[in-house]
Amino acid sequence: MQSIRQHRVLRRKLQQQFVTKHEKPDNVWTHEGRYEYRGGEIHTEPGEPNDDPAAGRRREHGHRTFISGPSLNPRHSVRSHIEREGDIEGSEYDPVLSTDPHTINTQETLGNTPDIMVTGVERPRPCDSTGSETDIESLKKNELIIVTFEGECDIMDPHNWSFKCRLFTTILTSLTGCVVFWSSTIDSTALMTTKQLYHTTFEVETLPTAMFLIGCGVGALITAPISELFGRNPVYIPTIIGFILFNMGAGLSETVVQRVVCRGLAGLFGSAPAIVSAASLVDVWSRIERVYTFPIFAIFIFTGPLVAPTPGAFAVSSDAVSWRWVDWMTIIFAGVLLIPVVLFLPETYSPILLYWKAKELRRLTGDDRYRSPIEFRKSTFTQRMSTSLYRPLQLLATEPIIMIHSIYVALLFMILYTFIAGFVSIYEMTSGFSPAATDVAFLAIEVGVLLSILAVPISMWLVRRDIYHSRANGEQRPDPEISLYMGMFGAPAVPISLFWMGWTARHGVSYWSPLVASGFFGFGSLCIFVSAYQYVADSYESYSASALASLQMLRLVAAGAMAIVAEIMYKELGIEWTLTLWGGVSLLFLPVPYLLYWKGYKIRAQSRYARRSERS
Repeated sequence: MQSIRQHRVLRRKLQQQFVTKHEKPDNVWTHEGRYEYRGGEIHTEPGEPNDDPAAGRRREHGHRTFISGPSLNPRHSVRSHIEREGDIEGSEYDPVLSTDPHTINTQETLGNTPDIMVTGVERPRPCDSTGSETDIESLKKNELIIVTFEGECDIMDPHNWSFKCRLFTTILTSLTGCVVFWSSTIDSTALMTTKQLYHTTFEVETLPTAMFLIGCGVGALITAPISELFGRNPVYIPTIIGFILFNMGAGLSETVVQRVVCRGLAGLFGSAPAIVSAASLVDVWSRIERVYTFPIFAIFIFTGPLVAPTPGAFAVSSDAVSWRWVDWMTIIFAGVLLIPVVLFLPETYSPILLYWKAKELRRLTGDDRYRSPIEFRKSTFTQRMSTSLYRPLQLLATEPIIMIHSIYVALLFMILYTFIAGFVSIYEMTSGFSPAATDVAFLAIEVGVLLSILAVPISMWLVRRDIYHSRANGEQRPDPEISLYMGMFGAPAVPISLFWMGWTARHGVSYWSPLVASGFFGFGSLCIFVSAYQYVADSYESYSASALASLQMLRLVAAGAMAIVAEIMYKELGIEWTLTLWGGVSLLFLPVPYLLYWKGYKIRAQSRYARRSERS
């Protein structure tokens, strides 16, 4: 529905881009800027609505922003937004067609009517003096008009939408990711009930949760390229519907096999909202703004699995409702979200928006030469899918930065999902909690997750400091290592919390001690999660989709596998030594953000895919 409204707004906007003036206009002002003839050509002077301090921020970050101070270079611009290299989108556009946008008169476009100008389109530049361009290439360029955004403040560009619109989009898409991970833990609250109902072992009853997580991890490799071919909304809507239907199948299942299959397929469909919600964040916020907005997104992602056990436990222990309400609540949550997604969520993927614009220009003008960059893709959908399947595995196996962060984040999620069984040992068996109160204990981790937001302003101050320092040294932009500050704050909290929890979760020690310790675990986990994702994305900017898919796949598949053996660990090793083992492994990873901040640029220098440092 919102996409239909976007089409109508686009049509009205395009009609405004046909600027009618006399043959040689002087001081023609449009949203893009001021136009005038000099030397027989149209020249553009970029303009701002108001000459005030906010105008400078708009020039740096887009039309509207809440960030003040320095920006990261290269700043957000038309070129930086639509020209993407490597990975899924990269190198698929004809490089001779990626030029800077400018305004041309309709003598070049609509025929011989020189009193109309079309803004926000461009003609490919003529061949260079070397004459390296063939006649076929030259003819190809002369027959095309490339559709771009109408200058760097074009309100059709998602980066330039109003703050309220971008915030609404971020919250709504983050909630779609939240409901997916909510489903991953609420199901576990019914394990003892389903064990008795289906007459199976506890390990078998953990398979629905495990298959959900594995399906979610593997599905990320499939849904990411689809969203970059058809747009975000055509992926959100059908996958949420599929997620609802297969959760309904799990809720109606009569055998454990039916439940395992339905939960696995629900995870496969749920992978789309989980990974595309992060992509939507990149669509609407500039790099510097994501220092603030990505932690908010991460909090939503962590909140889902941490809060879900509480209502799930009350549903399972209640005599008023069936245990199957662990599935019905997920369906209701997802169904309520589906309504605003269908009605109000705008399409955020800029190549698709430019494709819409090109189609509308062809309709309005009757001129078939208008083309968007996405229409110059050289690879087929099959080639894109094969790339999306093998490249994350390739990067995981060959890139040390990706490998170590994938294992680090996977470790955190393995620990988190072993707590499904571990909290029973820690609180129910040791401290005498009821099953419902044991699941409420998960909220202590959520408190730590929420407190991690306090580290964001400090990280932002340090990022700004590094930006000024890099500019003073003549560098265009600072190294990706500026993204590691959150991880440096959170890394010590994880091993401390695990050792603390492991050796105080015993008779004679107040249950408040492990509860507080689990809050430290939540704080450290979110800080590391945010730092890892931002650092990998910044380091492998041209291949960030595949790099982040590696992190997504490994952390969820590993968490799914660990959910099966978690109870065995706690039974065989005991609380103390299980958490000591996890604490010891996390202690090995403690130096990672500090070492990378110190020597990360040298590791990137040896990489085939990572961004090179500008240091001399």
